[in-house]
Formats: sequence, C-alpha cells, structure tokens
Amino acid sequence: MTATKSPYLFEGQGSAIDDYNSPKQQLQNVVSGKSGNWGLFKKDHPLAKVHKLIRSLCIQNGWSVTNERWGEIADLEKLSRFLKSDNSPVKKPLMDMSHQELEKIIVALEGIINSTFKTKKHK
Repeated sequence: MTATKSPYLFEGQGSAIDDYNSPKQQLQNVVSGKSGNWGLFKKDHPLAKVHKLIRSLCIQNGWSVTNERWGEIADLEKLSRFLKSDNSPVKKPLMDMSHQELEKIIVALEGIINSTFKTKKHK
C-alpha cells in the first residue's frame, strides 16, 4: 500500500498543486545516483541483459512502483536495500558486479520468490 502525503501549508511560488506533484529532492538524488543507490543500472552496460532479468525478478517479487510513463517498474530503492543487507550474497552495487556475482543475486531473488509463493500457497 502506498502511503499518502501529509497536507502542508504552501509558501512557495506558482501553483500549490504543481509544487505538490513535483518530484522531491530525494527522487532527484535517486535518479542522479547521488544517494548511493546500489540498484541503479545503465542500459548500455555490457551486462544489461542480466540487469534486466534482475529487474524482472524484483517485479515478480512485488518490489515495484508505478511510473506514469512506463507503468509498473522495479523499485530500485528496495533492490538497493537488499543488496546492502545481510541477506544479499554479494554486497556491491549492481554496476560493479561481475557476471558470476550477478548470478548469485539472481539465485537469491529466485529463492525469495519461491519461498514467498510456497507460503502463500499453503495458507
């Protein structure tokens, strides 16, 4: 479930609605890579196909957000938190991983998906 925004008193220039809907500094940091997001990727990277598979596994696991332009996309913040956590087999940014390290991440994400569906199936 998505948390709603709390109301606040608008004291800026222009429209209050435009200010409310505009991307916040945190989102701009994520997009620019300044926040240390380990889930970021580049589409022209040599291992871009493997990165695409990882993003697909994130969506299958429910780690997704809605994007106005692209629809449902992988939540790179959740992926980043996973890569930094003790549950991750490789503690590195996605862009710095070798092919073998990416395969370990894929196996871990597939394991999460399998365990999630098994527990839902038995309930």
